[in-house]
Amino acid sequence: MNAVDTNAQVQAAITDNQAYKERAFAAGQRYLEAVDGILDELRSRRHLSDEQGMVPHESVALMEKVGVFRALTPLSFGGLELPPAMFFEGIMKIASADPSAAWIGGQLTVHSFEVALMDPKLQEEFWATGPDTRASSAYAPLGKWEKVDGGFLLNGTWAFSSGVDHATWVVLGGGLYNFLVPRSDFTILHDTWDVYGLKGTGSKSVKLENVFVPEYRAHSLMDTYHDRNPGWSINKTPLYRLSWLGMFTSTMANSAIGLTVGMLDEFIRQTRARHSKLGTGIPVQTNPFMQMRLASVMTKVRGVKKRHLDNWRELFDIACAGGVPDDETRLRVKYEATDAAGQCFEAINEIWPHVGAAVVMKSNPLFRDYIDLASMRNHGSAARDNAALLYMKKIFGQPGPEITNMMTLGFYK
Repeated sequence: MNAVDTNAQVQAAITDNQAYKERAFAAGQRYLEAVDGILDELRSRRHLSDEQGMVPHESVALMEKVGVFRALTPLSFGGLELPPAMFFEGIMKIASADPSAAWIGGQLTVHSFEVALMDPKLQEEFWATGPDTRASSAYAPLGKWEKVDGGFLLNGTWAFSSGVDHATWVVLGGGLYNFLVPRSDFTILHDTWDVYGLKGTGSKSVKLENVFVPEYRAHSLMDTYHDRNPGWSINKTPLYRLSWLGMFTSTMANSAIGLTVGMLDEFIRQTRARHSKLGTGIPVQTNPFMQMRLASVMTKVRGVKKRHLDNWRELFDIACAGGVPDDETRLRVKYEATDAAGQCFEAINEIWPHVGAAVVMKSNPLFRDYIDLASMRNHGSAARDNAALLYMKKIFGQPGPEITNMMTLGFYK
């Protein structure tokens, strides 16, 4: 192939990617408008998420209707392939109405991105029933696995599988592999989710007994490290050149940001109606100390939200231009995603002295929101100290860790 042919191919790819980007943004706009239309109904069922220990089926059906679960499904399987920032913004909106719905909406959908990197045979099985197929996950390698002829044998219990009641597959972590297991091969342990925070996520344990997982249903983390994802043979669009691990880490931040935005709206609503109970009857909204803290907090949360969405707009732009972000940019984005939940939790704590004594009432949504946000802050994806160490290793040119699991792989990919 001569230089002229090569340049023509590059130019054609750029043109195709621009058309792809324009299509993705148009689909994203329709998605965001559709999400706006279901927020009131999701909000009206938020109490059921907590009472039932799972997001109501009606809420899941609404999210499916507007395209949440097909947002990252390949176009070839009927998906939307949305720009990540637009998908994330939709999850933020949902989180302001029902944080548990947003949590499982993000978690169940991001696994479609991982599936799109796996063996095409697995993809055919996974999306055989349609583009809204959902997989929950339990990445912590708590169960046991062994290599056998033609695949792996799995036994034991994996914990914290968010949204598993609404999933037909589960992704299970096992060292340098993640295993895709269909609903027929695992048991949900319904009595393992007795919690205060994020009750509606239904993050229950799953149990497997002598389950055989064929090799094509196993995602090798070393395939990701060596840039040999088998799914790239059929999914060649820019979306799937983004970092799968970066996408996963960033997903939790959307729920934390959206929930915090919703909490600030609720705080302002309540504050407008409150008066001091200390004998003065002065409107609480006139308190200058509250006003200064609220101004600071609103600006901080707005900045975190904008930074997070801008980061993923930047990454998608790079992918659509045919490029790959440098490692420093990738690790910065990952760190800033883990930082988001911490920033949001700290922001709410700044105004917490002004929420009033009535916040302890069960009827007050702010206390319920606070517990949910505190739970998000402690999720593994919010481990900003670990993310900071990996980021700074790259900044100072220090050697990276040995690849033993998803977290350590995140330094490299």
